Amino acid sequence: MYTEYKSARDAAWRTLIECKITSLPLNLVDITKFYNISTISYSKSSDKTLEGDGFSTKINGRYIIYYNDINFPTVRQRFTVAHEIGHCLLGHVKENLRTYRHNSETDEYKDLKELQANVFARDILMPATVLHSLNVTSAEQIADICNVSMQSAEKRYNRLLELNKRGMFNKHPLEKQVYNNFYTYIKKALDTGTI
Repeated sequence: MYTEYKSARDAAWRTLIECKITSLPLNLVDITKFYNISTISYSKSSDKTLEGDGFSTKINGRYIIYYNDINFPTVRQRFTVAHEIGHCLLGHVKENLRTYRHNSETDEYKDLKELQANVFARDILMPATVLHSLNVTSAEQIADICNVSMQSAEKRYNRLLELNKRGMFNKHPLEKQVYNNFYTYIKKALDTGTI
């Protein structure tokens, strides 16, 4: 399972680097444009059989992400889109097949692909090295800085505390590069006290 975790984490770092992301909150449109992934909200879809939080599919070799903007707030939609980007970039999406995302913690741990997509989404929306460098002290700060739900922010904050105890920041070359890409943003936020 650690191999799958590492694969998703590293893919998130590579995505932040390749897409030249340098500030938070992350603009997911920058990522979908870079990888030529289409996004369609449920409210704009002609298909009225859509369910769950969202899903991704591949049609004629092109990835398409559908997300539920009817029943869920923006912060949850953002996590869903990030999660589905993870599925696309990790090679989980098959041609003309829909796998819906339903927010269920029990399902998350049964399916390694779901776990990977959640790790990917967490790590692109809330990069640990950036949050650590900003000296965040609460889940509320993470929710505000990253434009994510309190549920996601709380999970990230607990993981951040664990990483702090172990001193696990900027050990990997990809994470160091992510930190370097965000350096100006981090410095400005600390200098101006805007966190």
